[in-house]
Amino acid sequence: MRFALVFTVFLAVGLDAQGARPPELVLTNERIYTLDAAKPWAEAVAISGSKIVAVGSSAAVTALAGRVTRTIDLKGAFVSPGFNDAHVHIDSTGGLLVGVNLLEVHEAKAFAEAVKGAASRLPPGSWITRGDWGAYEQWNAGSAGAAAPGTRAGASGPFTPSRDLVDAVTPNHPVFVQRFDRSMYLANSLALKLAGITDNTPNPPNGEIHKDAKGRLSGILKGSAADLVRRVIPPVPFEQRLVQVRAVLKEAREGGVTTMQDLTSAEQLRAYQELQRRGELTSRIMLRPTLDNVTHTAALGISSGFGDDWLRFIGYKAWVDGIMGSSGAMFFEPYTHDPKNKGLVRDIMNPEGQPGAAMNMSASQHYTEFPPGNLEKLIERAITTGLPPHVHAIGDKGNRIILDVFEKMLAKHKLTDADHRWRVIHAQVVHPDDFARFGKLRLVAEVNPYHVSDDMRWMEERIGRDRSQGAYAFRKLKDAGAVLVFGSDSPGTNAARYFLNPVYGLYAAVSRQTLAGEPKAGWFPDQRLLIE
Repeated sequence: MRFALVFTVFLAVGLDAQGARPPELVLTNERIYTLDAAKPWAEAVAISGSKIVAVGSSAAVTALAGRVTRTIDLKGAFVSPGFNDAHVHIDSTGGLLVGVNLLEVHEAKAFAEAVKGAASRLPPGSWITRGDWGAYEQWNAGSAGAAAPGTRAGASGPFTPSRDLVDAVTPNHPVFVQRFDRSMYLANSLALKLAGITDNTPNPPNGEIHKDAKGRLSGILKGSAADLVRRVIPPVPFEQRLVQVRAVLKEAREGGVTTMQDLTSAEQLRAYQELQRRGELTSRIMLRPTLDNVTHTAALGISSGFGDDWLRFIGYKAWVDGIMGSSGAMFFEPYTHDPKNKGLVRDIMNPEGQPGAAMNMSASQHYTEFPPGNLEKLIERAITTGLPPHVHAIGDKGNRIILDVFEKMLAKHKLTDADHRWRVIHAQVVHPDDFARFGKLRLVAEVNPYHVSDDMRWMEERIGRDRSQGAYAFRKLKDAGAVLVFGSDSPGTNAARYFLNPVYGLYAAVSRQTLAGEPKAGWFPDQRLLIE
């Protein structure tokens, strides 16, 4: 598969329209992979503003330089056009980079050190949240395929921290971090104080405020008890939001990512605009508000093409089902490890006037049994703006549902043969009967190859060997005529870290192995893609 199918790349060969104007920057003596099939390799590139204006030999491109042109000899370095990451959660990625990442942490010393590190990065008074401790202890292996680091010898059960571990390193930072499966949360003494929780606070209904053998608060909260702290956590301060976005931009630069496609809130958009105003926005950001906000955004005049070269609206994000990690992705048949469960449908599917109906829909039913389908109504409104729907679908039934919706709506509006750019996000497990529909409907499959390296650890346990043949089936999607775009899904799920560096995704798509090179032959190797 060629990169051109994977990443959007802005590359012009030859001089710009003005011709005579010298470039601002010339990079010479390099190995440039151009992505131009007619001329895949070059030695030099000339740049003016944000555009590449010439690519060719070092002699030819250097000849274009003027008196004010800056020329840099890259001494044989490899150069490629920037990567476009089609699926980034910038808000939560920034929160993880600046805050605390506890995915691989399941012992006391590492836990305290990680929380201490977060406190050093955040201004006093900032909350330290998320975390997701113990994920790799649960699986006993990360996506590297190795034993979880720091595994506790002779441990009798899952690692459970206490507030005593973190109080000394967080005197000025409230802490409210969670176990990866959300089964429990840890609050430090400052967070407990702000929430009004004392040794004498009774357990709320369906919740537990855990106490140690002496009746003291341990800091562990379960169930509804976590809400007592959650309700006092303020919104992320704007300056902290800027710090978090800067951290993501830094990681993007280090990975060669020059464009990110983001699930965007109003608060995030304001942060991007401020960084753009300050000249600090070093990556283009393509914006995707949620589809349930389409009426509001349309009223503001947001439509196809709205924005500029650095911030632009490209579509609306919606969801059909849940995710594999929580067994919420929707399947025709039950989960292998959970025979009573076939997954769920997300609340955006709820038909108008029937709140919660779709959430209780069984896998033997179909969304059309709850007319009128809210998703269809929202897509109708999106069509009037010219911005395409980008819809999350994980399970084989979830993918069938969105394919049915898209087929109906594209036909109704005579868009089937148009360059509509409607997307199925993830397209993670597809029924054998449905691959051809991606090409027939000219759909974009927004896939996340690095999921393969991580999820193969437990995919067959969840859905069995047969259904797994349709999981991350990139070759089948490509051969069916789908347009493939790759995204990292950074920062990942509550059980795995997905890195913004696109090399991880390319590696997974080509090898279908863990980072440790397992299995040797690749997981369903017939679905490998070629780097070209």
